[in-house]
Amino acid sequence: MSTKKTAPRSGADWIGYNLKITQHRLRQRLDAELARFGITAPQNAVLLAVAGNPRISNAELARAAFVTPQTMQGILVNLERVGLIERSPHPEHGRVIMTELTEAGKKVVAEGAKAADVVERQMLSRLSIEEAQLLCHLLRSCAAALSDESDS
Repeated sequence: MSTKKTAPRSGADWIGYNLKITQHRLRQRLDAELARFGITAPQNAVLLAVAGNPRISNAELARAAFVTPQTMQGILVNLERVGLIERSPHPEHGRVIMTELTEAGKKVVAEGAKAADVVERQMLSRLSIEEAQLLCHLLRSCAAALSDESDS
């Protein structure tokens, strides 16, 4: 048994702290880019999810945008109010609400995806392609370890 004590880490050496700083700066930068189109990062995530699946549930949308179901309801109301989505009852399942992009919503999705790409390229600009791929793999491994999932 080792009696060597580990010195407390400072913020500069703590991976979790650096990950949070990066996430915070990424969110700030993304929100700044998306503001040009009148949307936020969670709204962009919702629009992208709806574009991929118009029958997606509100719970799935909340998970995709990293918000609570209550917050998701507000996001959907706001997106509908500004004309980016339309919501209607499913023709066969009365309790299911379908969410679809309007033409304006489709344009904002395309612009939002471009903006997110620009921000991600900026974030990775000091890494080689191999380093960026390794970072992605390592982050997935860390996330899987925290959720008790195996890395695939």
